[in-house]
Parts: sequence; C-alpha cells; structure tokens
Amino acid sequence: MKLNLKSLTAVLLCTLPFLLSCSQWKPVHAMYVMESRIQSEDEITESALEDFDFFYLVAPPRWVAEDFDKDKEWILDKYVRGHQYSRPEVVSRFIETAHKVGAYVLCSFPGSAFINIAKDSLRRENYAHMAAAFVQRYDYDGIELDWEQTITPDLHVEMMEAFRRALSGRPEGKAWLTTALNSAHLYSEELTERLQSAADWINIMYYDMGGGEWGTVPTHNAPLDQIRENYESNWSHFKPRKLHIGLANYGYGYCGIKPGEEVAPGKTLADYFIHSYRPDIKDGWTEVWDATAECPYYFSPDGECFMTVENERSILSKLAWIRGKGFGGIFWWEFHCDWVPPGKTGLKGTHLVTDTATDYLRHQKH
Repeated sequence: MKLNLKSLTAVLLCTLPFLLSCSQWKPVHAMYVMESRIQSEDEITESALEDFDFFYLVAPPRWVAEDFDKDKEWILDKYVRGHQYSRPEVVSRFIETAHKVGAYVLCSFPGSAFINIAKDSLRRENYAHMAAAFVQRYDYDGIELDWEQTITPDLHVEMMEAFRRALSGRPEGKAWLTTALNSAHLYSEELTERLQSAADWINIMYYDMGGGEWGTVPTHNAPLDQIRENYESNWSHFKPRKLHIGLANYGYGYCGIKPGEEVAPGKTLADYFIHSYRPDIKDGWTEVWDATAECPYYFSPDGECFMTVENERSILSKLAWIRGKGFGGIFWWEFHCDWVPPGKTGLKGTHLVTDTATDYLRHQKH
C-alpha cells in the first residue's frame, strides 16, 4: 500500500506517544526495611510507602544449617507452619499497607552462614523449598537473598537457581527473586548469564566504600568516581536493566583523623569512629564539596571531626549517571536512617535524603 504524506503524518502522530512511552526511563524504586527497627503500627501508617515500588523486609526465620539435612515436611513444620514472629502484627500490617498502595514486599534472607547451605545440593534445595513456602504463607511477593560474607560466585548462582526452581511452582503466578551483592565481586561470562536468568535483577551495594566500621582509611561513603570505575571493571558485562544501584541515606562520622588519612599504628578506625549519622545532624558544620568524588564532606566547627553524608547535589549526580546508563532501578539502605516522623503539619513522615530521589523519579515516571 502506498502512503501519501498526509497518511504518513497521521501514522507518525498515532505512533509517537507509544514510542515516547517506550523510551521513557521507568526505574524501580526500592527500600530495605529492618523489621526490628519499626517502632509501631502507627509508624507504618504515618509513612509514605506509596513512594516506593518494592520493599525488602528483613524479617526471615532464624535457621540452623544442619536442619536442612532433614525431611521437607519436618523443615516446613519448624520454619513455616511453626514460625512465630516476635511482632506478627507489625509484619502483617507492613505487608498489607504496602500492598494497598501498589508496592511489592520481598522477604530479605540475610546472613554469612549461607555457605553452609549453598555448598550442599540437598540443603540448597530444601532451603529454597522452605523459603518459597515461607513467602507464600506470609503473603510476601518473593525472595531477596542478601549473602555478603563467605560468598563465592559459583555457589551464589547455584543458590539463586535453587530459589528460582522453588518459586516457579507458586500457585498464584510470578514471584520476584533478587539478590544483593558487594560491588567487589566478579562473575565470569557463564555465571553472569546464569545469574541474569535466575534473578529478576541484581542489587549492587554502592555504599560503605570509605571506611565506616570496617576499613582503615576514612573517606566518602559512596564516591561517584569509584562507583563509575567499579561498574566498568566489574559489572559492565551485565545487562544494565538487570542491575539496580544501591544508595545510602546515612553517613559516617570520625574525630581525630582527616579524610584519606591512614589510621595510626596500633589503632583501628573504630578508635576514631563516632557512629553513623542521620543527614540532618549538620547544624554549625561546614560543607566542603569534593568535585572528583561528587560528594560533600561536613566538618565540625572546631575542625576535629567530619562526616560523609550525602546531600541533594550528590544524590542528583548519582541519579543522572544511573539514568544515563539505563539501569533498572535504585534501592536504599535503610528506611529508618533518614526518616523523620510526622510533625505538626499532619503530613506523613519524610526522608531527608531519599525524598530527593523520590521527587526526581516521580518526574521521570510522569
């Protein structure tokens, strides 16, 4: 069929909105939530859960690796049917409230002892079977595996594949499966393909990169220059849409040491470490912008202490890079780090750092 100019123009006008909607960046906005930090059911109703697409609720059953050598029904009796939350009303209210605003809730399974499960094929299958039954019974939408210490890429992939097999039989349809990884890990081409096939996406934890409670040199918590470099060297062979970038809504504070200074002989960073900081504790402190890292430092009035918290400028810099790369989403650690309860205005609680991204993403999605 031959189209004249008028017909072609009409086709383009009808097609253009569809093309624009397809090209629009619509990232997932997710947040980790520690069940133990939720103060009350009132806190849940006073929070704007509608600002997020997914929550990773850290509220799994406590387990012993040797139990997963036993019969499946025995395992289900102990860890699923016989499970008792310390505050079941808080967990159920959180999941119910999140679902009402259209958000999904995945149960986060953290721990370093996963090595004792993953290295044995029977334990892997039994644990995955338990986890799938657990999320179904307690109305979660899937599983998030947060295995940070002791992890090896090959066993990690084996574990994720076991979860995927277990979730594939969920009666009501699709169940989400994700995993969180330290940015230092390296995956071969084969393991990359297998992991991308098993997981809906992979959370890369781009925080705690500058000391905190673990290092020997206090620097920025999440420097963008190092994040870019790490991505190019460790993760650029993954599909960008399969990667979600971790952001920090907290920082660290130190006294008696300067940014980038090695700890003194015989001491550890803990000798200088104050504690993690909420980003609103900056009254009287001086901001110094680091153009290379695209992050601020905050120095105390006497110059003896400094903090590494993010601000609006540094978060927007990261979001611009994340959008430019076309990553599938962002996530935060952790809900309570920058949450401010409702004030006299009667509005829901706000997030001092996270709300910058919320506003940015709301604009992108509309």
